[in-house]
Amino acid sequence: MTENLIERAAGGLVLRKVRIGYQVLLIEDRYGHVCFPKGHLESGESWEDAAVREIFEETGIKSSILSPLGDIEYPIKRKGITVRKQVRLFVLEAIDEQAEPVHQANEIESAQYFAWEDALRLHMERGYVDLNWVFDKARALWGFAREANEKR
Repeated sequence: MTENLIERAAGGLVLRKVRIGYQVLLIEDRYGHVCFPKGHLESGESWEDAAVREIFEETGIKSSILSPLGDIEYPIKRKGITVRKQVRLFVLEAIDEQAEPVHQANEIESAQYFAWEDALRLHMERGYVDLNWVFDKARALWGFAREANEKR
């Protein structure tokens, strides 16, 4: 029966517009990896609400969802039991482009905005390889979402 245990998490790639382009919000997790803020769903919570809440809790950054990005699933061990972790990611936009992240010290090591190319390089060097696809897909979705919003 243990193969049916599922843990769900949501988060994503948060972008903010700055004078010279866009920046990406990255965290350094407890394991020394660079990744995107994310966390567990609470009972009755939607994927979208969980993503926005977890990003705010981990980084202090308020954001809004622009587009779904994709899902990933992988096994993790919890107290010797294998659990299927399902993660849903979104492309998000920072609400306050002037706000700087303040990391949740008991959960993550740091949170910081990086220029797009620096974020991509850092993720390729120290990120999780099964999330490398996020940058290409987010770039395409971000452009589409921004264009749609400008037409409104």
